[in-house]
Amino acid sequence: MIAQPLLSDAATPLPPGMEPLRARCHATEGAFFIETEHHMLAYLPGKKRLVVTFDNLASDRDVEARQPFACQLVQRKGWAILGVMVKRKDWFQCPHLKTALLGLQSAGLFAGYDNVSMYGASMGGFGAAVFAPLAPGCTVLAFAPQSTLDGKVVPFERRYRYGRGLGDWSAPFNDAAVGVQSAGCAYLIYDPVVEGDKLHALRMVGEGVTLLPVPHFSHKIPPMLMRMGVLKEVAVLGMKGALDPLTFRRLMRSRRGAVPYLLNLLESALAKGHVSMAERAAKRALTLVPNWKLRKMLTEIKRG
Repeated sequence: MIAQPLLSDAATPLPPGMEPLRARCHATEGAFFIETEHHMLAYLPGKKRLVVTFDNLASDRDVEARQPFACQLVQRKGWAILGVMVKRKDWFQCPHLKTALLGLQSAGLFAGYDNVSMYGASMGGFGAAVFAPLAPGCTVLAFAPQSTLDGKVVPFERRYRYGRGLGDWSAPFNDAAVGVQSAGCAYLIYDPVVEGDKLHALRMVGEGVTLLPVPHFSHKIPPMLMRMGVLKEVAVLGMKGALDPLTFRRLMRSRRGAVPYLLNLLESALAKGHVSMAERAAKRALTLVPNWKLRKMLTEIKRG
């Protein structure tokens, strides 16, 4: 039985939609649900691999039956999952959360699995990389991760002001550029056209770190991969540590049929003043993907 920390009067209330998951954890042998001041830890046992997933900023939109990030995919593989879930979007910079995670490390949760993966997107990607030292040698898969929100370290980061104002950014587990060095291998997938995402990724280099740029995907990479029909394959290969660059490039070929990607590409060309090129590209795209948004874009390009 995992001890529950005492919550102060300042603790963020348990969000709606958490009761089914909490009940499931309490009813499942070997599982547990821990509530901290501003986070929740939901563990469901499995075999061969433990996947630690981290919420992103949109994870709390499900107010009926909330699940850890990527829970269904992980469980379909038969793997164990530890979902690090937010009540407050502070980029996991609450000392109570860090104490709870270190307690699980001391209790042998991570060491009890031969394979451990850390997985998340954006804020969750930061979490996946920054907490890699909990399981040295683990695999990290992070979509568009921030490296830190510490303004002294990343003066280029002007987004996420709300998150920057929460938590203690001088405490341990505050810089993913440091944390990711503990991973056995790490895949960081990001759009280099998004300046902030590129600068964060370039801070997180090192032995075992593979940068996988995807131009014109925007910051919201998982939805783009889902539209392409390759999110599941990319995620499973990444969590298993088998996402080599050649395989990744092969999977990315399907972007040519993804309307959001094509629109981003056309908008980028227009922003650079390449109007004629954009018109030709839009016409070519419409022969491959007859979509109304592309037709509208072509009409707007012709109007100038």
